[in-house]
Amino acid sequence: MQRLEFEMFANEILSRLPTKYVARLRCVSKQWRYELSSHLFAIIHYRRMANNPYRKVIMFTNSSIDIHNLIGGKLDISSGKSISFPVDTHLSNLIILASQYGILLMCIQWRPNELILWNPTTNKFSNLCDKKPKNFFDLREDAVGIYMDSSNDLKILLLQRRKDDVIPRVYSRNTREWKTLTFLKGADYASTLYWWSSGTLCNNVLYFPSPHYWTPAKSYTIAFDVESETFYKVSIPQSTDLFGRQRSFLNIRNTLHMFIVIETPKTIVKLYKFEDEIWSEVSSFRSGKLFYSVDSWRNKLAENKGDTWTVNIDRGGIIEIQIGMKDSQYLRDAEKFQGIYNVASFEETVVSPI
Repeated sequence: MQRLEFEMFANEILSRLPTKYVARLRCVSKQWRYELSSHLFAIIHYRRMANNPYRKVIMFTNSSIDIHNLIGGKLDISSGKSISFPVDTHLSNLIILASQYGILLMCIQWRPNELILWNPTTNKFSNLCDKKPKNFFDLREDAVGIYMDSSNDLKILLLQRRKDDVIPRVYSRNTREWKTLTFLKGADYASTLYWWSSGTLCNNVLYFPSPHYWTPAKSYTIAFDVESETFYKVSIPQSTDLFGRQRSFLNIRNTLHMFIVIETPKTIVKLYKFEDEIWSEVSSFRSGKLFYSVDSWRNKLAENKGDTWTVNIDRGGIIEIQIGMKDSQYLRDAEKFQGIYNVASFEETVVSPI
C-alpha cells in the first residue's frame, strides 16, 4: 500500500478505533507505527473520541491512582482500576493542574520546579522544566492552561507571578522550548487580591478564574486568545452576598459556565453561562451539603446515584447540590468532572506529550 493511500486509510478508518486497538495496530509494521504515531493522526483520533459518551475519571489519593468510567455524566465506581505514575515520587506529592486532549498537566508538589505532561492511557510523559529551574513553577502563585494552535502544536501556557509582575510563557511541543509573551498592563494582577488556577479552554480561548471573593468591585477574569496569543479581561457575575465561586470554569457544549455560591441567608448555588459577551443564569439550586475535605467527599462517592453535582469553591470546601433530570441532562456534557481537587475527567487518546 502506498504511503499516501495508507495515510488516508489510517486517518479515515483507523482513527475511529478505540485507543487500545490503535496501540495494538502499531505493532503490525514500521509503517503502521509511523503513521499511527503521527501528531496529525493523534488529533484526528482525539476529535473522534471526544464525541464518545464514554469517558474516564482519574482520582489521586495518597496510596493509589484510580480510574473509573464516566457514562452519561455518572461515575461508575464499580469500574475502577489502578494505574502507576511514570515518575518516581510519592503519590501524595502529585497535583492535577489541567486536563485536555487526553493529557494531564501535573505538578510534583515537593519538587515545585517540575511540571509533568502525562498521557495516562499510553503512560508517555514529558518533563517541561526549562534550563533555568529555579523558581520555575510555584503552585501557590502560578497558573497554567493547555491548548492546541491552528498548526496542531500542543502548547502549555504558564503564568508566573514574580515580584508583583505576571510573566506569561508558552511551551511548544514541536520545538520543546519556552517563549515569553506580553501580559496586560495597568492592574495589580500579580497581587494577592487575585486567586489563580488552571485555565478552561472554550472556543479557542483560555479563561482563568475570577479574583478572590473579597474584591467584588473587580469581578472579572483573564482570558487568553490561543491564536493571537493575546490577553484581555472578561467580566463575571457579581453579588454582594457571595460565599464563593467555583475554582474552575466549566465548558459545556463549547460554552463557558461557572457556579457561584450565595448566602441570603440560606445557601444558594447558581449556574451561569457566558454567551455573546453576556452572563445569564441557567439554574438555581437551594439544597446543598458542605464537605470540608476531599476525603470526606470521596467516602460518599459510592452512595452517589447520579442525582448530585459537586462544586469546589475558592473559599475552601466542597458543596454537593441535588440536581433534577433536566439539570442532569444539561451538566452531563461538562468537559470537567465537577472541578474537584486532584480529580479530572479525560478521553482515552493517543495524543503524545512528547
